[in-house]
Amino acid sequence: MIRLIPLLLILLLVSCAPKVCPKPEEILKGVFKKPPEEVKLYGYVKTPLLRIPVVFEKRGYKERIKTPGNLLILDTSLLCYRDLCFDLPVPPSHILYGYFPGDYEVKKCNGTLLLVSEDGKELILEGGKLKGVSYKGLKVFYGERSKEGYYKEISVKLGDQEIKIFIEGKL
Repeated sequence: MIRLIPLLLILLLVSCAPKVCPKPEEILKGVFKKPPEEVKLYGYVKTPLLRIPVVFEKRGYKERIKTPGNLLILDTSLLCYRDLCFDLPVPPSHILYGYFPGDYEVKKCNGTLLLVSEDGKELILEGGKLKGVSYKGLKVFYGERSKEGYYKEISVKLGDQEIKIFIEGKL
């Protein structure tokens, strides 16, 4: 019994020791994939009432998601749905590909990682994968990623409104 006391003390010290988190650059190296210069994707946007077909086009710096009747407008710096508009932290292609460059600081390091940038972007990572981004009231949550690098399922929360973007493939 007395022989177990040093072993128990060592286990107690190890369990109470602070965790050393990797540097943000190391964490994000395998997470971010830069979007291509030119791409055309198709899918649909699902709202509580509607399912709207979309086409996303990117050519250099010009990019836009098109929907019938311009119900959803997503261009280089703005996302509008119904009467709500939000500034985007990055261009739409970066949102579709989960690419949020910047200088980050690790705020939380356990099973879920929380990284915060100087301009206020908050990244949530689990298991080495991007799960969500928050920026000035805009919240984006990610599902499955395609082999080409874009996310197939993206949930966007704008205040109390939520839309889901499903990307089915490339054109």
